[in-house]
Amino acid sequence: MSGKFGVFRLRVVCVIPAFNEESTIGAVVEGAKKYCSMVLVVDDGSDDETRNRAKEAGGKVISHVSRLGVGAALSTGFSSALKRGAEIIVTLDGDGQHDPDEIPAVVAPLLEKKADIVVGSRLPARKAAMPLYKKIGNKVLSRFASLACGVVINDSQSGFRALSRGVAEAISHSSTDYRWATEMLILSSRKGFRIMEVPIRTVYFRKRIRGAGAKDALKILYNTLKPK
Repeated sequence: MSGKFGVFRLRVVCVIPAFNEESTIGAVVEGAKKYCSMVLVVDDGSDDETRNRAKEAGGKVISHVSRLGVGAALSTGFSSALKRGAEIIVTLDGDGQHDPDEIPAVVAPLLEKKADIVVGSRLPARKAAMPLYKKIGNKVLSRFASLACGVVINDSQSGFRALSRGVAEAISHSSTDYRWATEMLILSSRKGFRIMEVPIRTVYFRKRIRGAGAKDALKILYNTLKPK
């Protein structure tokens, strides 16, 4: 393993779900390669050059024939990462909003045996660039996720995470869309896994703001509150 992560001597596999991210995926893959043994890009039915850009940057690409959703893409990535011997799995968004140079900070609590799953929280930053409507929606969803998990979670929707092999083997989220993020945390808490957050920087491009919308938020809230 190259870069500063070489001292970890663990197989860290980065899983990146991507849909039509040809302009950013190459840089994300190159950044993640500095800290991870392997970078797996799950091309979720893109109709642009995402697949080729990811390969050119050195990523291993798995393609869905059609778009199945970010949750489904991550399920595919987790399964593949485990088969490839991952001891730690890191997830990043493919749109460039996450800085791969913060992978060491997100993984550190796992290495120090302080947590089993770590969420990169976008909200504590002094100048968080998250649009206001997303901040409000995320705050509401995170409050209910905290109640469901029994632990304070400030950014339940963050896609920048690190999880141990044990979590990936024990937890199998069924959501194929954005509901995966909260579902994984709830399932992890029920299994007794330790959840921790670390602050991260986030870059938002005005013309490229994606992620969960109002309908997705309602689905996430319903999933969180429905009787189990």
